[in-house]
Amino acid sequence: YISQNTCSDYLKKAERRIREEKSRVENYLHESTMEKIQELCDEEWILAHYKTLIHMENSGCAWMFEHDKVQDLERMYLLFSRVPQTLKEVQKVMIDCICEAGRDILSDPEKVKDPVSFISAILSLKHKYDQFVKESFKESKDFQLALKQAFESFLNKDTRTAQYLSLFVDDMFRKGLKGMSSDVEVDASLEQVVTVFRFLQDKDVFENFYKQHLARRLLTGRTVSDEAEKNMISKLKSECGHQYTSKLEGMFQDMRLSDDLLKQYKNSFTGTTTASRGARGSASGASAGSLNAPSSSGIELKVSVLTSGFWPGPPGAPCELPVEIQDCCTRFETFYLAKHTGRRLSWQPNHGAADMKAIMPKTRHELNVTTYQMCILVLFNTHHTLSYQEMQLQTNIPLDELKRHLMSLYVNPKAKILVKCGDKEKTKEPQDDDAFQVNAAFESKLFRIKVPLVQMKSVPGQEGGSVVRVEAGEGANVMGGSDVPATVEEDRKHLVEAVIVRIMKSRKTLEHNQLMMEVTRHLTSRFQPSPTLIKQRIEKLIEREYLERSQQDRRVYNYLA
Repeated sequence: YISQNTCSDYLKKAERRIREEKSRVENYLHESTMEKIQELCDEEWILAHYKTLIHMENSGCAWMFEHDKVQDLERMYLLFSRVPQTLKEVQKVMIDCICEAGRDILSDPEKVKDPVSFISAILSLKHKYDQFVKESFKESKDFQLALKQAFESFLNKDTRTAQYLSLFVDDMFRKGLKGMSSDVEVDASLEQVVTVFRFLQDKDVFENFYKQHLARRLLTGRTVSDEAEKNMISKLKSECGHQYTSKLEGMFQDMRLSDDLLKQYKNSFTGTTTASRGARGSASGASAGSLNAPSSSGIELKVSVLTSGFWPGPPGAPCELPVEIQDCCTRFETFYLAKHTGRRLSWQPNHGAADMKAIMPKTRHELNVTTYQMCILVLFNTHHTLSYQEMQLQTNIPLDELKRHLMSLYVNPKAKILVKCGDKEKTKEPQDDDAFQVNAAFESKLFRIKVPLVQMKSVPGQEGGSVVRVEAGEGANVMGGSDVPATVEEDRKHLVEAVIVRIMKSRKTLEHNQLMMEVTRHLTSRFQPSPTLIKQRIEKLIEREYLERSQQDRRVYNYLA
C-alpha cells in the first residue's frame, strides 16, 4: 500500500484503522484488551513504517514542509505522538529543512547584496516554521527547541547576519516604519528583529554595528521615531542586561542634553542676524552638543556635544574650518566652558554636515554637504582654480578623507559641482598636480541637492570592519565580510580578561577546565568565546601577575591579590 500511495494517504488510512479498532473494542471486547490492541496497532501501523513514511519522496515529511502541508503534518504528529520516539526523526527532518533553506538564503547572490531582503527572507522562513510548530505540532517544547537549534546553526556560520540585522534595523528606523500607523505594528516589527537577535551568538558584533548606525541616525536626525528607538533599546536591554545597552542609552542622553544646551545658548545669544551669502553650517562633534544659534555673520551653527566614551569610532583629526565657521565655534566653546569647568571640547568635523547656498554661473542651489566638503567649496569663494596639493595645505583634511570628499564633488554627474582643469581625466582619483575649478556648465532641476559620498573600495581600520555605507539620498549600500571587526576583537580580549579576574577573585583557586567552563558560561550572552582566546588571555594575565600556576599542579591557577 505504501509503495502505491502517498504518505498523506497512508496516514489517513492508519488513522481510520486505529479508530475502527478502538470502536470494536468498545463495542464487542472487554476493556482490558484496549491497551494491548492499541500497542499492536501502534507497532504495525506506525513503528514498523515511520522512517519510510517520513523519508518518502514527493510526499514525505520534507515535501510537506516545503509545500506548507500544515494539516498533513498535524495528522503525522498526532499519530506519531502515540509512539513518542518516532517524533525524533520528524524533528531531525525539520532541522535539515530549515538549515537547507537557510543555506540557500546565505548563498543567494541577490539577497547577500541587500541586507533588507536578506533579513526579510530569514524572518519569513521563521514565520513559516513558527506556524508549523504552533498549528501542526501543538507548540511542542521539543519542536520549539529543534527550531531554535536549526536557526542558530545556520545563522552563526559567520558574522554576516549580525551586520545585516543591524542594517535592517537602520533601514527600518529611517524609512520602514513610516507606513505603520499604530504602535502595535511597530512593536510587532521590533519583536521580529529581537527573535532573530536571540539566535545570534555574536551579539557584540551586532552591538558594534548598531552603535554606528544609531550614531549616524541621531547626528543626521534621520530616525522616524525616537519612541521606537527607545523601545528597541529596552528590548535589547531585557535580552542582554543593562551593560549591553548603557552606551546606547548614553547616546540618547547626550542628544537630549544637547537640545537643552541649545535653548540656553539661544537665550544667552544677543547678537543680531544679517543676511550673508555664507549660509547655514552644521558641525557635529564626537565631543561636542546640539544647537541652532544665529551669529552676526548669518551662519546658523548646530553643535552636538557628545560624551567620547559613548559614541563609536576613533576621534577624528581636526581640520582648518573657514574663518566664519571658526568664529562661531570659538563663541560656542567660550559659552560651553563657562558653564562646565574642567571639561574639554574637541571638534569632530568628520561627523559634521552643512547646508550651503551656492550661486552657480547658470543656477542657484542649496547644497547639503559634509563639513569637509564645505571646507573645500568655501575655498572657491576666493580662488578661481586650486590644485589638489593647495587644498590639502589650506584645509588640513586627512589625505584619505580629502580624496574621498573631493571626488564626491566631481565624479557624480548629478552633483558635479567642481571639474578638473585641462585634459580629460586619465584617472578618477585626484593627483597632486591636478587643478580644479567650479563647474560653469552645472545645471540641475533640483533646488536642494544632496551630494552623496563616493564609496571607496576598502576602508582599512574603519570602525566596524568591512562594511562601507554610502549616504546617497535615502539609500545605503553594504559590502559585508564575515570576519569579526578589529574593534570587536579588541573588546573581546578585555572582556575575557575581566571575566577571568572576576571569577578568580571570588574563587581564589581553580582548575583549568573549570575556569574555561565558567568563563564560557559568563560570556555566552554576548558571544561564544573560543578556547584558544581564553587560553591566550590566561597566559597574558599570568605574565602581568594577576594569576599564577600552582606549584603542586600546573593545571590549577591561583589568584594573586
